[in-house]
Amino acid sequence: CLLSLSFPSVAPPTSLALSGTVGGGAKKRLVAPSLSLTLSRRDSHDPSNDGFSAAALSATPDDTPSLDINLEALETPSDSETGTLPDSSHELESPVEPTEGLMGLDQVDSKGRRWRRFCISGHEYHVNMSVLEPYLQVLSHGGYYGDGMNAIILFTSCYLPENTVEDYDYVMDNLFRYIVGTLDLMVSENYLLVYLCAMAPRNKLPAIKWLHQCYTSIDRRLKKDLKGLLVVHPAWYIRALITVVKPFISDKFSRKIRFVQSLQQLSELIPTDRLQIPDAIRQFDEKLNR
Repeated sequence: CLLSLSFPSVAPPTSLALSGTVGGGAKKRLVAPSLSLTLSRRDSHDPSNDGFSAAALSATPDDTPSLDINLEALETPSDSETGTLPDSSHELESPVEPTEGLMGLDQVDSKGRRWRRFCISGHEYHVNMSVLEPYLQVLSHGGYYGDGMNAIILFTSCYLPENTVEDYDYVMDNLFRYIVGTLDLMVSENYLLVYLCAMAPRNKLPAIKWLHQCYTSIDRRLKKDLKGLLVVHPAWYIRALITVVKPFISDKFSRKIRFVQSLQQLSELIPTDRLQIPDAIRQFDEKLNR
């Protein structure tokens, strides 16, 4: 059973909001702000029944700053395109042994590092769980909505690593594999993804390349079964980032995105009693919506 929501029917936008007048074959360009939206200093190693209005992506001039992007030069993937997980520069250097109890799925090498194996799109990948220990709460299961096993998956961005942590690119590569692999295990049918933006400064904002890798590496089944992406408490730079990545994602996926301004509004859309929302975000929401 699909999530049943009612929103005004608005025709999807045919292009990004542009600054200035476009004419005479001129390239579409946007004026750049001083802020860089990338996290790292270098690159890291049927729509109508979805229930989400395309108007949610149509930002107002006050909400969304323009970006210096040559839209003609952007390469966009097709619905069926899949990416490749990045190769890790840290390979398994020593034989590993299965651990016991709760760590039965993991393996430990001679240096004490825990590794977890995921099978993603027919390929086996190893994830260094030791470096991800502080960030595992970034992805959690938030219960179900509607009838059947329609899962709610919570992505809490305040648990992402800052770009100043040691071996940041390596950490993000492993986090990338962990998220894609875990999502595949969590979801068996239709699902909804809730993205909590609050309490995450810009230095925790993933690089565009990292987001693009996540999108293209997710199995087609997961893209098809995704019934909505609810972006809660979106800051202006989150709206700007979504504007930038829109050319890299399909129209069907774009129409599944909806901005949510408060936890109260979120509770009117889906059951929130099992969502593991941090206290700091609840306090932020209370102050924001007094």
